[in-house]
Amino acid sequence: MHTPDLTDTERLILANQYEILAKLDADEEAHYTQLAKNLRAGHKWLYSKAFESVSRVVDDDTHDFVYTILRIYDELKSSFEELDDKTGIDAGSVSWPGFDGNNEVELLSLTGALIEAGQFTSVLGKSAINSHIPTADVYRRMIARWKALGSPHYPYSKEQIQDILAARRRS
Repeated sequence: MHTPDLTDTERLILANQYEILAKLDADEEAHYTQLAKNLRAGHKWLYSKAFESVSRVVDDDTHDFVYTILRIYDELKSSFEELDDKTGIDAGSVSWPGFDGNNEVELLSLTGALIEAGQFTSVLGKSAINSHIPTADVYRRMIARWKALGSPHYPYSKEQIQDILAARRRS
């Protein structure tokens, strides 16, 4: 984790907050007091440890990518359930496979946050799903196919479902 460059004002605010935490948490009092001292003294190499557990901000492109593929899977699943003729479409193929916990940690973490926020629960379920294989490229192909179809809205036709799902395979 890269320690952010803090202004003097930000360091003072954080130092004050750590001093308050020291008063509230007797078990961590010494730790918080030392962080406050290091922040006030400007010892970046010492206070940087406080930022080790802070993830970088998720950029808009990443958020939009995850939101779009989750929306597509939500509409794929709902559209599939409404089809009279489901032949040629495996029910499991419209279920969310997740993101890879080793190579797509940020994406998997974002789905976990969406679950906690109560979003896309019909797709995501109750916990983030680790696909155990990278999936982002597959989802990019699916989104590209969905866009090529004119970004259809729910409900998708059987042909649209099959076309979007076919994009999972490399061309």
